[in-house]
Amino acid sequence: MKRWVVTGPTGAGKSIFCGFLARAGAVILDGDSLGHEILEKAEISTALSREFGGRVLKKGSVDRSALGRIVFDDPGALERLNRITHGPLSKLAASRLDDLEKSGLHRLAVLEAAVYFLLPPVPGVELVITVTASAATRRKRLMETSGLDSAQAVSRIQAQRPLEKAWAGADIVLVNEDTTGSLENEAAVLMARLEE
Repeated sequence: MKRWVVTGPTGAGKSIFCGFLARAGAVILDGDSLGHEILEKAEISTALSREFGGRVLKKGSVDRSALGRIVFDDPGALERLNRITHGPLSKLAASRLDDLEKSGLHRLAVLEAAVYFLLPPVPGVELVITVTASAATRRKRLMETSGLDSAQAVSRIQAQRPLEKAWAGADIVLVNEDTTGSLENEAAVLMARLEE
């Protein structure tokens, strides 16, 4: 089984691109969902409560909204969150990829993860694809699809700025400024290459 990663900034179109890959036969592993699983682990919620205080918990579980409000406006807080969660996230992703491979049902598994370049290495990844767009385009999309106001969208974009250089160094960089047609074409080309 081949293992690919799709990464890039929020609002760029990673999920849309992964949707095209899925339609062509890939199985998609959603890094955000894995991240939510990590936050549900008792040892992680305890560590986050120690680091950020009880305000990040709601009925004993991590309140992702409260945590987000803390870390998106504070690079130091985001770094502390990453130190707690990224090791377990990488291990969980590797374990799920191994399970998919053992099933023998898939030729291609794709990990969709904006923070891929911040994680400890995930074994066996053969191709890393960045889907990106300009900050202005991403801000507009975030406001339209996520209900964020302009300041909130800009804050999310700026929180990811340290990753821009890493994203640019992916094996393939796809720029998604206008319609999704180009992403669909790129997905078809890559899947055809897989067939070869």
